[in-house]
Amino acid sequence: MAHWLTVLLAGILVLSTPPGTDAQPPTVDGVAIDPDAELVVALADDTNNMDPRIGMGSIRSNYIRQVFESLVDVDREGKPVPGLALTWKPVNDLTWEFTLRRGVTFHDGEPFNADTVLFNLDRFFRRNLDRWGIKDVAAGTSFEKVYPFVTRWEKVDDFTVRIHTSEPAANLWDFIGREPLVPRAWTVKNGVEALNERPVGTGPWKLVEWKRKNHMSFERNERYWGTPGLVKRLRFVVIPEAAARIAALRAGQVGLIEAVPPLDAGVLSREPTLRVTSAIQKLACRLYLNGRTKDAYESGGRDGFYADARVRLALNLAVNREAIVQKIFHGLAIINASPVATVAYGYAAQEAYPYDPARARALLAQAAGQDGPLTLQLLFPTKHYGQAFDETVPAVVEMLKDVGVQVTIKSLDFGTLLQTLTKGTLPPNGGFAACRTSNNLDADDFVRDWATTTLINWTPYPPELMTLYQNTRRSVDPKKRLALLADLQRRVRDWAPVVSLYQEAKAYAHSTRVLRFSPTQELNMDFRGVALKK
Repeated sequence: MAHWLTVLLAGILVLSTPPGTDAQPPTVDGVAIDPDAELVVALADDTNNMDPRIGMGSIRSNYIRQVFESLVDVDREGKPVPGLALTWKPVNDLTWEFTLRRGVTFHDGEPFNADTVLFNLDRFFRRNLDRWGIKDVAAGTSFEKVYPFVTRWEKVDDFTVRIHTSEPAANLWDFIGREPLVPRAWTVKNGVEALNERPVGTGPWKLVEWKRKNHMSFERNERYWGTPGLVKRLRFVVIPEAAARIAALRAGQVGLIEAVPPLDAGVLSREPTLRVTSAIQKLACRLYLNGRTKDAYESGGRDGFYADARVRLALNLAVNREAIVQKIFHGLAIINASPVATVAYGYAAQEAYPYDPARARALLAQAAGQDGPLTLQLLFPTKHYGQAFDETVPAVVEMLKDVGVQVTIKSLDFGTLLQTLTKGTLPPNGGFAACRTSNNLDADDFVRDWATTTLINWTPYPPELMTLYQNTRRSVDPKKRLALLADLQRRVRDWAPVVSLYQEAKAYAHSTRVLRFSPTQELNMDFRGVALKK
């Protein structure tokens, strides 16, 4: 536990002019910068929400975390550091205490304090909404279902909050601490709908304009408590096609682009006016399969076709991951058979699924029913996760067909996929391709996927795995908990609830004018301390 409670201090860049001299332009690493410049960043997609409660995915986090902040921040190495909370600690086995940062205000001037945290906890757990006069939203994570052992929260003083549980919760600091916080008075006055139109946060950037599917513009928060932005304005422009993003970068229309296709990354890295950088991220791409029983979704009276673990294992054996990593990603991805991302705390490496089409066919023959060949209706959200994902999914479909699975693929936009999963309307032979992301630091955020009925839980834990999972949550001894997490990951790997594809190393390219940009292991880009050469 101490490893994760250590408070790390980060230096803050100070820009100054020596006394007695003419004003000189500010510098970074000895290079003159333009503090009044605008940094333009091209993204593959727009966010469909700015209210953090609705969801935080690989695209949405880029937008949301510029404006909103959490109690617990993350450094460049993926370790927890103080955010809106200065410290967090267990008072006893059933109580956590957060000491809050003083002097922080939201963009409209509203003070951040313990009342802010209590209001957000009410939203997380869907309590007291009538008292606040606000509406509920279709949340990405239903805290009251996923974390039912959180019983109450209290204000000790204006800058101290305690959260109580009915059982030990070793990672409460993470699942509460990493959730972005919205203002209390502003949200009550304007309604939760306004969070998706003109959101107000405590973050380093203030949203000033949002033209959906086109661009979002920000201005530097001049009253920010932490490391400031070193450009005055930040603008995200939506350019879905990778080739168009690259063309805009080369033409100087944008300063930085995300989701660089792996083949292009090598080419761009050789251009003298550009820089390419990458980092392994919490982006585990998978095929999710309907293994729910008929009473757990709108089934029409039929169990999901993929409730049999032999069938799911067969599909895993049918996928040639080495070919995907080398031919599509050109090395900018890794094979990970664990349900947990390699950069998460508690990750334990697992034996990769071998590429074995013959065994896959044999397993499918053993599990065959009386309804003929196995079929799969696969939903495929295109132009959301990047070009390499869009190339991988059709390739995997052909591999599944090669072992006898009759796959039909339906392309759709990401918003439509979310609506389908929220309604629970996958057909019995349904599945979908998606990348599992996480805004948390602990392995629990990954292994909880099959514990409660959520958007992505289409193959619930059997009783023995549920018991093991619950034990990983309740153990407060760090060594024992890590051992339990490793055992659970091994068992989940063998149980094969999803078809694991790859974990991505996301590539970015930027102009040499852009200084101090470094990709993080998190889902969002961090522009604090990033500058533009004058």
